[in-house]
Amino acid sequence: MNNKSNIDDLETDLIELIENQLNANAGLLGVSVSTHGGSYLARKFKKEPSMSKTEISAASSSLVFLSSKILLDSLNQKISYNMITSHKRIILSILTENIALIAFLNRELAELEGLDTFIKLLKQFAIQISAIIDTSDLIKEDVFVAIKRAIPNALIVAIITKDGLPIKMQTTMPEPVLSAMTSAIYNLAGILLEEGLEYSIIGGEYGSIIIHELDENRILAIAVPEADERKLGSYIAKIKSIIK
Repeated sequence: MNNKSNIDDLETDLIELIENQLNANAGLLGVSVSTHGGSYLARKFKKEPSMSKTEISAASSSLVFLSSKILLDSLNQKISYNMITSHKRIILSILTENIALIAFLNRELAELEGLDTFIKLLKQFAIQISAIIDTSDLIKEDVFVAIKRAIPNALIVAIITKDGLPIKMQTTMPEPVLSAMTSAIYNLAGILLEEGLEYSIIGGEYGSIIIHELDENRILAIAVPEADERKLGSYIAKIKSIIK
């Protein structure tokens, strides 16, 4: 069985687990699971949302990343969960070692049953899925992990949304600054090209930054201590082989 078949089978198994949770909990409207880098793993909703699976994956990973960062910087604590509430719905996000899980709740039903009940349930469910992912080869396929492995001398590796929100980063720069600048360059380049940007190279005397489109929602930025065009070309080839 090839690797794609393994990934497809894992997605099917995860969807079945999510579906079981949806059937068992009236207040649960849907669940989406992604990697830390914003790559889609699985999702299931009682009523399909307007956002695509890649849009939800990128947004949910960015949400838990930002929430985790602000909690760590302000209170020096690791995140347990993040909850956002509207009049009708609650969105609960959980971050584990391997995944970001986002759950959509019917507010009225969830509050009747007790939010603590759902928080505990979904934290346990996220840990269960994370353990399954940890024993699979799927995390090795995550673009952030694959890029770091393929280009080990990278000084910065950053995945952001096209709107400029950080998803997953390894950087000494402030994440909001790097995200905003990368997004601005990507979008300005697209305007000048009058079509979508594939990749951009910002070349220096001793190093370079590569900005590359990942998919319809995400951008990759890598800083390397290399200015030679042939070497940079080999990095771009590696990136393309990973995201194809």
